[in-house]
Amino acid sequence: MRCEVIAVAAVTALALLVPQQLDQIVAQGTPGVEAHVNGRNEARGRAPVNGQVRIGSITKSFVATATLQLTAEKKVELDGPVNRYVPHIKDSRITVRQVLQHTSGLPDYVMQIGVPKIADVRDRYFAPHDLLDVALSQPPSFQPGEKYEYSNTNYVVAGLLIQKVTGRPVGEAIGEVISKAGLKDTYWPNQGEQSIRGRHARAYALSDLTDPKSTVVDATELDTSQAWASGAMVSTPQDVAKFFRKLLAGEILAKPQLDEMRKTITVDERSAYGLGLEATKLSCGGVWWGHGGSIHGWGSFGGATDGGNHAAVTLTALPGTFGDDPAKKFQQMFDVMDTALCKK
Repeated sequence: MRCEVIAVAAVTALALLVPQQLDQIVAQGTPGVEAHVNGRNEARGRAPVNGQVRIGSITKSFVATATLQLTAEKKVELDGPVNRYVPHIKDSRITVRQVLQHTSGLPDYVMQIGVPKIADVRDRYFAPHDLLDVALSQPPSFQPGEKYEYSNTNYVVAGLLIQKVTGRPVGEAIGEVISKAGLKDTYWPNQGEQSIRGRHARAYALSDLTDPKSTVVDATELDTSQAWASGAMVSTPQDVAKFFRKLLAGEILAKPQLDEMRKTITVDERSAYGLGLEATKLSCGGVWWGHGGSIHGWGSFGGATDGGNHAAVTLTALPGTFGDDPAKKFQQMFDVMDTALCKK
């Protein structure tokens, strides 16, 4: 009986604390926030319950999963040269693993194509090879395998690899992952698609992400070819949390590939990065496995623990959009995840 009382008290505390944290996020300037915590959906401000959102770089976890499925099928060699599949990469020292783990040294293309200014990219279609060409016009950031440095270019390469090996658009391979995970509200946008298909909030962004004093604009409609395989997908908090729960439970990838995905390199004192999967320390001990995602108008985190706890949170404006402190707002998002996954 005592154990049952303690369990009920813990669940009650969780049910109260996460909504309080979401209320605080909205009270400090964010127009809307959505979250999913272990089967429960929450929303505050101008956001629907479990509405569709742009998940940004959480896309990378889906792309890495699709790539590892190809390794399971013996169609891709994880530690083989990536230019076997993407000839544009001339350095044969760069492996598929290094691309998925951001240790390739490939420079990021984002600043060069003008992503910080939404007016420069909102209505423009970028072909994947255009993104890669811009990246490769710059010198390498470091020697392959030398260290970790996050670069969206890596996942453009991973997307091109998937297309080369399958002979089909990358969205079809991601669709197979989505189907295997049983996700109902997640999709890869069609070429040129700028609207979000399902029920969703309006999203907001600074007109220039590098200038905190720039005007705030509606960023809901957007051509996400600027991100492509590094961040184009649309999902919901519930689907994101479910994806990571099923991934960790071994329901999407076989154990050998999941084990490879979870081999990490240290990023900082709080986190380490595997293959499209990040491990973040929990205040209660252990880690949660997942990914974050940022794109014009949206900021997200999603993940799960080995014990099956799962959560996701999305803001309808990037931290800092409405004069708030970005570092503090990101920490509030981490706090939501920590509360949800620790069951405080």
